[in-house]
Amino acid sequence: MQVISFDPDDEPPPTGNTPNQLHFLKILEKKVLWLSTWMIHHANHIREGDGELKVGGHQASCASMVTIMTALYFAVLKPEDRVAVKPHGSPVFHAIQYLF
Repeated sequence: MQVISFDPDDEPPPTGNTPNQLHFLKILEKKVLWLSTWMIHHANHIREGDGELKVGGHQASCASMVTIMTALYFAVLKPEDRVAVKPHGSPVFHAIQYLF
């Protein structure tokens, strides 16, 4: 495990992201949020089968993690990296997988 020391007086490290990359990440973030919200709405209100297992998530849980998940999956993570996703926000993860 790599330990990174933190000194509040240090300048933040460069992100390496250009304004153009940040613009596209914002576009992807909006798509991921829309897909995850639609997935939850469809599972809870449109999908047929009243007696079946309820599948869904929570819009607030998705909204609270969509920015960081979009940044991680589209700009930071390497193929061997793993992320644990809170279950109620899993539609964000599935939306990202769909976009891949």
